[in-house]
Amino acid sequence: MKPEKFLPYAKQSIDQSDIEAVTKALQQELITRNGQVAQFEKEFAAYCGTKWAVMMSSGTAALYGAFQAARVSAFDRFITTPNTFIATAAAGTRLGARPVFVDIDRESGNMSLDSLKEVLSQPISRGRFVIAPVHFAGIAVDMQKMDAQLKSPDVVVIEDAAHAIGSLYPDGSKVGSCLWSQMTIFSFHPAKTMTTGEGGCVTTNDDELYRRLLLFRNSGMEKEAPYIEGTAAPWYYEVHEVSGVYHATEMQAALGLSQLKRLDSFVQKRRQLVKWYRERFAGSSNIRLFNEAFDERSAYHLMVVQIDGLSRTGIMDQLREKGIGSQCHYIPLYHQPVIKKMVGNVAQQFPEMEGYYRDALSLPLFFEMEEQDVEYVCTVLKEIVKG
Repeated sequence: MKPEKFLPYAKQSIDQSDIEAVTKALQQELITRNGQVAQFEKEFAAYCGTKWAVMMSSGTAALYGAFQAARVSAFDRFITTPNTFIATAAAGTRLGARPVFVDIDRESGNMSLDSLKEVLSQPISRGRFVIAPVHFAGIAVDMQKMDAQLKSPDVVVIEDAAHAIGSLYPDGSKVGSCLWSQMTIFSFHPAKTMTTGEGGCVTTNDDELYRRLLLFRNSGMEKEAPYIEGTAAPWYYEVHEVSGVYHATEMQAALGLSQLKRLDSFVQKRRQLVKWYRERFAGSSNIRLFNEAFDERSAYHLMVVQIDGLSRTGIMDQLREKGIGSQCHYIPLYHQPVIKKMVGNVAQQFPEMEGYYRDALSLPLFFEMEEQDVEYVCTVLKEIVKG
């Protein structure tokens, strides 16, 4: 039976406690830099199991801040996946680093660690390896295994966990704990597992990186001795870096604090929804899901299926006619004109990414969905594919 409301591929979950938290923040005398952000950072760091968290205005700002704090430059070999949003690559390219892509594993959508090993084996004449693994759809890259491949101590690892709030690594530790990386970034866009409207965050255990992240967020301004060249005074500040203003508001932080209380329930519901999808697509030989082995540790952000012989536009149009939203995650970054100018026509080097892109479709996945919604989506899609 067709649902009364359209089923988008993603949407936020807002309840009365969220509304009350934001309303209270709006009634403060100061609605920015007045304590809510600091409290959110404290609680989010504790949730992830890391020393520091720096909240920013968006996930993209968090990426830009992390790369700038790491002093990424044109001398570095910047390695990432083509299966991600442009912000991952832009964080490096804006600092002069040309992206080097690694093919993916179609069982997870993540970068293939075997392919990464090949790239790491190629000698580098200057700079460092800068690696940005993306925990695609909420499935965490095996960071411990990746770390074992790194033979040089002069490697920077910045995890893009925009999709993976609440996900776990294979050893059970939280994504964001930075056990095998210098920094991890998150996005709180409304499509994500929890939201602050727009917003992002960087976690780290490194005190110096934390200081640089604060500089990046606040126009490169420094007021504290011993970091300033002049004499400290209540009115005195110095600009030490070219940056911008990337502060989150008190309202964003208040919403984040409220949402954080329900994050575990958000994660559990998403896992249940994926389980229902998996049960209903069982036996469909031409509709494939990611490997079931990831289900118990993934805070699924996306419900991705791969459909053999997919005419994606046709299927998406038919789904929309039935009240079902869908999307494609992602167009390979090396197909984007701005990136193609840097790397050339390299699609043939990435057969797994190309095959995935040909077949991939993201289906509805959000907290308010119920089992009957999953049943409806699966029934409609199977009928369309059977054709």
